[in-house]
Amino acid sequence: MDAITLAAIGRELDETLVSGRVQVVLQPDEQSLALEIFRDGERRWLLISIDVKAPRVHLLRERARRGVTRDGPFLLLARKRLRGARLTRLIQPTWERIIYLAFTHPVYGDSVLVAEIMGRWSNLVLNDGNSDVLASLRHFERNERTQRTVRPGHPYMPPPPQRHKLPIDLIKEEDLKRLLHQTVAGKPFWRILVQNIAGLSPLAARELLFRTTGDAQADVTHPNLHASNLMEVIMWFRTLPRQGGWAPTVALDTQGHPQAFAPYELTHLKAIAYLPSISVAAQMYYEAMLGADSYAGRRQEVLALITQARKKLLARQASLGKQAVGEEDVAQLRAFGEWILTYAWKIRPGDKELLADTGEEILYIPLDPTKTPSENAQAYFARYQKAKRAAEKIPELLVNVDRDLAWLDQLEHDTLLADNSPQLEEIKEILLASGLVAASKRKRTKAPRSRPIHIHTSEGFDIFLGRNALQNEQLTWKLAHPEDYWLHAQDVPGSHVLIRTQGRKPPESILLQAASWAAWHSRARNDTKVSVIVTQRKHLRKVKGGRPGQVRIRTYRTLTVPPTPPPTTTA
Repeated sequence: MDAITLAAIGRELDETLVSGRVQVVLQPDEQSLALEIFRDGERRWLLISIDVKAPRVHLLRERARRGVTRDGPFLLLARKRLRGARLTRLIQPTWERIIYLAFTHPVYGDSVLVAEIMGRWSNLVLNDGNSDVLASLRHFERNERTQRTVRPGHPYMPPPPQRHKLPIDLIKEEDLKRLLHQTVAGKPFWRILVQNIAGLSPLAARELLFRTTGDAQADVTHPNLHASNLMEVIMWFRTLPRQGGWAPTVALDTQGHPQAFAPYELTHLKAIAYLPSISVAAQMYYEAMLGADSYAGRRQEVLALITQARKKLLARQASLGKQAVGEEDVAQLRAFGEWILTYAWKIRPGDKELLADTGEEILYIPLDPTKTPSENAQAYFARYQKAKRAAEKIPELLVNVDRDLAWLDQLEHDTLLADNSPQLEEIKEILLASGLVAASKRKRTKAPRSRPIHIHTSEGFDIFLGRNALQNEQLTWKLAHPEDYWLHAQDVPGSHVLIRTQGRKPPESILLQAASWAAWHSRARNDTKVSVIVTQRKHLRKVKGGRPGQVRIRTYRTLTVPPTPPPTTTA
């Protein structure tokens, strides 16, 4: 759900809910809140979810159902402050994925519910009238990634703006000319737009490019791609939040299933359906995408462990960053020790500082007055040796932390796509065995082993798709032969896909089919086109000290394909 979709949602909520009174507050699950709001003789249900798989805000067509076994602190406080309160105002800052809902309660006064719909950083925060945090579904401590603290008792700070990106409402034709000039041929220009313009989703970028050129995958060599043409389309796009003119649509795949939705006409997708409101479009899309999750409890348990491991790694990353010492600082410690020995004759008992003339500058060297000159020098030499070891070791340790964070992203992807209990238990066992989270003291039963997807094609090729990191590891290093073909969605977590060749070269049609399955079993499955790496097993290497499923690729080519679900037959 991007910024312009939230703008359309905000307009709809403003027209239907503002001045209404909250009747019911409940949680359909641990990551969402639902409010029944009564206005103009009608009861409407508002859903706010910060589920990392599908964060969203929209009206429901039916009554929300309670889905938590017990009331947590957030729900208790939200119920206290919001039930009986009136929704007085709704604000959705232009091109921001945030909605502020202001309430006034006859007893507890003003409250503001903040819905931050920002992917994995999504959150739901309840503030008082002074903008202090009362409760939040997720707590954040300030670090390099979060940039702020979100926790009860702290002042609420909105998410920082995206760095290194141009705001879409300030973009000029000169900026587009620069981007076109800097982009190499062959790369879809919608990717450049997403990378450089804040508030623009991949879906919106492809739509803008299609309206400009007639090709959603156009690159800079396209004859219709000019800065002036693109600027006209962007100007139309950025007037929508102010002027309205919404046209909610859902794009359908060949089976009639929703694959995308937007508050404007999706002209770059073939089959679309027009809906009466953006909330109806959103609910139709998310119901099709999420479906009924019979394993929600176990899935959330595994996701909670992954979150715990990620917090631990981020804390370690911050600690290592504080320990890092620059080369100049390391060299200075040794120099201080040497200058102390050189000017030992000048140091008197009790001196706290030595002024050493190096011939180029005067050094002010702190001393321990309780130590002799020799002891002070040896103390600096000891600090030098320790700092030198840290300077040599810390970069490698930071690389290991980044590697483990990427591996957790893979496990998170595996967990969200797991479709049965054995798969979820296997992921949990992988995580516990990694040492990144503390294992329970109670004796664990061995998880049943799940199997990879196995498809036998009419051309006689066996294709395997790993369902999780452990299966990826086994497919690549135990099942695959050096000449077999290996595929993986580029730059995103996903399945290892193996084509057993038995000495034959697979035709391009088989590679394209396997690539589309790899795209489907990746985090990019909702994109219309995905870049997929294709190489042979002999060009892969294990990552030294890496986790299960992590590989290093020596040489490869890429195929750009639409994600396609594989047949359900497994072996």
